[in-house]
Amino acid sequence: MDVIRVLGNTILVPEGNVPVARQRFLIPNSVLPCLGIDRPITQLAPSLGNKFCLRTGKGSVLKRRKENRNYAVKIDLRPETKLSKKENINEYDIDGEVVLQKVALFNVTDFSATLSDFAAELMGKKVYLQLVSGDQVDPETGSGKTGGEPSYLRWNPFDGPLTGDTHYSIKFKWNSTLGFPGAFLIENNHAREFFLKSLTISIPGQGSVRFHCNSWISPSSVNENDRVFFANKSFLPEKTPVGLKKLRELDMELLRGDGTGERKVSDLIYDYDVYNDIAGPDLRREVLGGSQDFPYPRRCRTGRPLVKTAPEFETRASLNFIPPDERFPHTDFSDFGANTIMAFANMVIPTIVNLFDDAFQSFEEVGELYIGGNKHPHIPHKILRENKSPLKIIQGLLDKVEDELPFINFNRPQIVEIDEYAWRKDDEFSRQTLAGINPIMIQCLEKFPPSSSLDEKTYGPQKSRITAQHIEKNMEGLSVDEAVASKKLFILDYYDAFMLYAERINKLSDDVKTYASRTLFFLSEEGILCPVAIELCLPPIDGNEAIRKVFTPAKNGTEEGALWQLAKAHVKSNDAGYHQLVSHWLRTHCITEPFIIATHRQLSRMHPVYKLLTPHYLDTMDINQAARQALINAGGIIERGFTPGKYSMEMSSKVYKQWKFNEQGLPTDLLARGMAVPDPKAPHGLRLVIEDYPYAVDGIE
Repeated sequence: MDVIRVLGNTILVPEGNVPVARQRFLIPNSVLPCLGIDRPITQLAPSLGNKFCLRTGKGSVLKRRKENRNYAVKIDLRPETKLSKKENINEYDIDGEVVLQKVALFNVTDFSATLSDFAAELMGKKVYLQLVSGDQVDPETGSGKTGGEPSYLRWNPFDGPLTGDTHYSIKFKWNSTLGFPGAFLIENNHAREFFLKSLTISIPGQGSVRFHCNSWISPSSVNENDRVFFANKSFLPEKTPVGLKKLRELDMELLRGDGTGERKVSDLIYDYDVYNDIAGPDLRREVLGGSQDFPYPRRCRTGRPLVKTAPEFETRASLNFIPPDERFPHTDFSDFGANTIMAFANMVIPTIVNLFDDAFQSFEEVGELYIGGNKHPHIPHKILRENKSPLKIIQGLLDKVEDELPFINFNRPQIVEIDEYAWRKDDEFSRQTLAGINPIMIQCLEKFPPSSSLDEKTYGPQKSRITAQHIEKNMEGLSVDEAVASKKLFILDYYDAFMLYAERINKLSDDVKTYASRTLFFLSEEGILCPVAIELCLPPIDGNEAIRKVFTPAKNGTEEGALWQLAKAHVKSNDAGYHQLVSHWLRTHCITEPFIIATHRQLSRMHPVYKLLTPHYLDTMDINQAARQALINAGGIIERGFTPGKYSMEMSSKVYKQWKFNEQGLPTDLLARGMAVPDPKAPHGLRLVIEDYPYAVDGIE
């Protein structure tokens, strides 16, 4: 098989079992330039020298290269000719460009990273890179062959702009026996990490190969394993080039970890755990996940020790571990998302609380929160500085605008700018249900009256007390049966979710009260959605009967009108809390985290599905870990700011128990809620029941 070694150490596929002295080979298109096959076929033989000669060729070389097809060629090997090692090997340089971002560029007030990198360079501790062959295997390692000594970055601590990317040129030694580069290894011998964005190499006669990295490279002193990055081409596991198979497997093993030990901030390990770190012995909450009573999606495992006096809880820390590559790319290992939320929670919320009493006394006081309405004395900038932000960049910005931030104001909502009391109108109430922050809860009512699945003995009658007499007066002459049949009745149903906790929530405070709510809407002939009834309910308490009160639209200035406004306010309170806890946190952030973990544990970065999924995961785990610190934790922003209070997360667990993966996404969700019906003649195979439904219109386009 000397002929194979002659041809650039390329694996050639013989056509049949004929003597090697004259055999037909398929030469992969990618290696034609290595053989000099980039000119008319009649000129090829002289370029091969006296060692072997071309006999016949089939088809046009240039045409086959253009079509990315293999080239068939017959070669005569002259047996009497011996090939020297020197003549076998064609050595050449591969030029490359590395793009990275340094820690010092993220942290404008701390130059320790720059100094430590400079010291490391002086001591010969450099950043090394080494190319790995994709098609040639080193028999000693079982991985792709590497090209001689590693190359190193000519690191200058003061290279690069104040912010942004730093570009380094690099040169790799390579030769024809090593095949085609398919990966590279990198080792960081500096004292600090850096963010590696990409490597691009130019192979003589074969074009460029790009490696997208977007990964933190931690120092070898804390992570002894070299990092590996693969070229951008995707491969299914069984199609992985032979030189990359072992590296692919080893990379996956490192990402999975072994499920033991406490995670270090530099560990690139994805593993699962339950939500046992958002509470503790002082503020007890249920552990979410791992039980039938409180099922929940999994979060990223940190491995922190359990609380000795309450081993059901994991000890809390000032910073939750997540794999480094899940952090915001503009922050370093010690300074990112969680600190931002905590800083604002510690600074802004107490400041606002100090401005007002426990409750707003008038709508004018609400207006004072907005720009142009603040009648309170200016809040000095030093109030914000008393609780210094751990995020050094924000702190640095505050230093620069000390005299330009005299008070806190918020922008007025656009609807309030147009009409100060638009929020009181029924059509605006309906519009927000379809086009507000939580447009995914409204359903087409398929059966009247609506009913619950909760136990009657504990929570009262399952059927709603809303009757036809309550709503038919506002239904343009239609009966209830006609409206249901023509898909003109809709419901916003928070009965089951809030009824489970209404009694307990109402015992938390004399100032915060809630009801389980059902709201019915009617779709007019003009396509306008209008509320026609609201039912507010409480379970049986202390032996008393369950409370069921029905409210219908009434004129302002009357007692009935005031009660109608209060009923709408209760519905919107439920809607706001449900949106944050379920629609936003649970169904958007929380539910995505186990998919992120599973993707990294089960799919290599070479896998095509991995490349499709990961852009959608950007920043999610970082936001989630920050939320566990200050948003969804016991005593956090959610518990302090929304009606369910301490039962907020437990309540979201009950909702998750009914969650089904196969019912998510569009158009399945629209069909399940009855907001669309199948229609083969429609552009997307379905017709919307309400045409003016922005969420649905945008979602299916």
